[in-house]
Amino acid sequence: MNKFEEFLRKITFNIKRGKELELNRRGFIASTLSLMGVFFLSSTPLLAVAKWKESQAEENLEHFIVNEGDLAVGDSFTFHFPNENDPALLIRISEDEYRAYNIKCTHLMCPVYFEKETTELICPCHHGFFNVEDGSVIAGPPPRGLPVVELAFKNNGIYAVGVTQTEHH
Repeated sequence: MNKFEEFLRKITFNIKRGKELELNRRGFIASTLSLMGVFFLSSTPLLAVAKWKESQAEENLEHFIVNEGDLAVGDSFTFHFPNENDPALLIRISEDEYRAYNIKCTHLMCPVYFEKETTELICPCHHGFFNVEDGSVIAGPPPRGLPVVELAFKNNGIYAVGVTQTEHH
């Protein structure tokens, strides 16, 4: 026996060649659970960072839309809030009243538009109709009203400051 073979025998003395690939049910379950535990523990810091970033974004949630005089009564203005994937619509319904809604239809997420003549919010995909006053469903298949974008007025500007899910049906 040469020195290399002797070295290999020293470091592999506890390996039983005949049972290398044998794994019983208990061993398999223990290995699987251990691996799942490792995955869970390794993802925990990522979840904590994501939650922290989400809470930071909610604290700074304020988005300038337009100045108060920029819209005539009956006009609307499209913007995105709270992020670029959330289209919203600001509507001036009277001299001193504004409403804003997320404009993804609550039925199948088609874009809703404001019809100035009828003063209704309309989903053209499946003929859903929403009330401009509160975002509630007037007719059609939408299961609930449009999410309301909360507004704040300061320094002659209109700001989006939050989103509230409506309970109207």
